[in-house]
Amino acid sequence: MKGLVSILAFAGLLACHGSVQAQVKKWTLTECIDYAVTHNIEVRQSSNRIQSLKVQNNTLKNSFLPELNAGASQNFTFGRSLNQNNTYENSNIQNSSFSITTEIPIFTGFKRTSSLAQNRFDLLAAEANRELIENNLSLNVAGAYFQILLNKEIYRIALEQIQLTKEQETCTQLLIENGKAAESQLYDVRAQLADDELTATEARNSLRLAYLDLAQLMELKEHERFDIDSLGGEIAIADTLSPVNIYQSALTCMPQIRQAYYTLQSKTKGIRIAKSGYYPTLSFAAGINTNYYNNGSGLGETFRRQFDNNMQKSLCFTISIPLFDRFSTRNQVRAARIDEDNAKLSLENEKKQLYKDIEQAYTDAISAFEKYRSTTKAVIANQEAHRYALEKYAAGKSTVFEYNEIKMKLADALSQQSQAKYTYLLKDRILAFYSCYSFTD
Repeated sequence: MKGLVSILAFAGLLACHGSVQAQVKKWTLTECIDYAVTHNIEVRQSSNRIQSLKVQNNTLKNSFLPELNAGASQNFTFGRSLNQNNTYENSNIQNSSFSITTEIPIFTGFKRTSSLAQNRFDLLAAEANRELIENNLSLNVAGAYFQILLNKEIYRIALEQIQLTKEQETCTQLLIENGKAAESQLYDVRAQLADDELTATEARNSLRLAYLDLAQLMELKEHERFDIDSLGGEIAIADTLSPVNIYQSALTCMPQIRQAYYTLQSKTKGIRIAKSGYYPTLSFAAGINTNYYNNGSGLGETFRRQFDNNMQKSLCFTISIPLFDRFSTRNQVRAARIDEDNAKLSLENEKKQLYKDIEQAYTDAISAFEKYRSTTKAVIANQEAHRYALEKYAAGKSTVFEYNEIKMKLADALSQQSQAKYTYLLKDRILAFYSCYSFTD
């Protein structure tokens, strides 16, 4: 009777727990990834970097436009000073001047065009970098998501073990009442129940930590009523699965490859910019200026007449030829070539690292699949062994330790199967992601 009451109480607790969970929004993997990308600070910083480069691009484009300036000045001179006739006199002089000037750089050694091209590649590299940050974040969120699913399975298995032990406790009491078992076996069962409850507590704590890890990755502040949706997926290896084929696809879509490539192109343009120091520069300038002079005698011409008569126009072409700059340009070119070589090495390294990651994910997927297939057989065998052991124990033909050993083997097989299952599902999605498919497809 006591065992029946415990079972009913446990069932009521699960029903109540299910009622609460029904009110909690279950997040899908797509929703978790989208929320994390939207609220991630590093992603937002990369977006600001892109906006900064766009502003820089606009500045470089505008450098081809002429520069126009207007100026005016007003001078007051008291005492002995030089007048318009280039003689000194004692008078109070008022002198006004006005000017408009423009300057256009005609040739700067291809520096402006190369800088504009370099900025375009920097912008493309920044956009690829933002996509890379989003991809890495998506992988981390997915890993945390699957860890929750695994921990849920382990926690469920632990609760089932508690239920089996409680049923064993009820069975043991009946055996003792019928004189088929010693009373000491009941204490052994209760000790096992305590161990099972401890295992369930540890599994529940691990599940809580897994939820916390995912919530922190998502920048989710209120996560007390946070839950995730389950995922479906067939455990099967595709015949066409190949690391080489996946790698060839990944080369065309992975942002780390594009980022390294655009960075290399930017460094190549940097050499052109450095070489511009070898070339002469040519610029054009034009200006209009006039002035008004008044010594206070009242004998001078009017402001309008002086403004027209004193008008001066100028055109100026300026060429600057570099002769010797203490080898500054030469060293800048050498440094730019070193940067280009490092960018080439970075691109090659990114390709090698990408292939290593794909190979690792492929090997993990194969291993997880083989482990799942083996553990599935082990689960079937242990379930049958557990059924037989339970019948023997109920008939009083086996000891508590013999039954517990079979029960623990079943729990271990179930845990190993769950671990292999979710490891495979995660690695399978990672391989699909490297094949240029959406991670949540």
